[in-house]
Amino acid sequence: MSEFKISKRLCTAASYVRDGAVVADIGTDHAYLPIYLALNGKIKSAYASDINVGPIMRAKENIEKYGLGNLITTEVVGGLDNIEKIAPSDIVICGMGGELIVKILESSPYIRQKGIRLILQPMTHIKEVREYLSNGFFTIAENIVYEDEKLYQVLCLQYDGELHPLTDIEKELGKMNIENKTDEFMLLLNSTIVKKQKRLEGLSLGGYDTRKIEEEIKELEKLK
Repeated sequence: MSEFKISKRLCTAASYVRDGAVVADIGTDHAYLPIYLALNGKIKSAYASDINVGPIMRAKENIEKYGLGNLITTEVVGGLDNIEKIAPSDIVICGMGGELIVKILESSPYIRQKGIRLILQPMTHIKEVREYLSNGFFTIAENIVYEDEKLYQVLCLQYDGELHPLTDIEKELGKMNIENKTDEFMLLLNSTIVKKQKRLEGLSLGGYDTRKIEEEIKELEKLK
């Protein structure tokens, strides 16, 4: 194994990339994830893209530093534009807002090809991401990472064209996460309850109807 270290969050995403994959890291920043995968001999090749020039310049410097120019290509491009020319088997999008991730996925028919794996780590709006993906994508795996006093959810999915309905709680916390009940899940659950309780207090003070959020809190409490 290589001594090259990446964050726990990226390491979890990397663990879902298949051996021998052609991987695309969208919004790559420093290209840490493809470098890590290449140094560990896990991938056939990688494509690192970002919409901004600065991150790609940093990515190129890092790729050259580790002598991986033959394995990792870079491009300044938005989202999944022209991704067909790369034909990746595994697509990673980490560290973006959930609404932007949905926008990127919506604009690309490529992700609906057979066998294409999506590995996503939204920073926000996880419910919207899961709601979008529940229409046509099945979840292979999901996980929760606790790092630097923050919680991150990592999703791994593939297109099958079927509907996979989720409850509101499953959209927020993840069906598999609820089933697995890891320590990180319990942290996320408690954090979610606290946030909803604060919202409940605000609604109560404002004289608004609180029945829906009270019911949500009750349902969350049952998962403890």
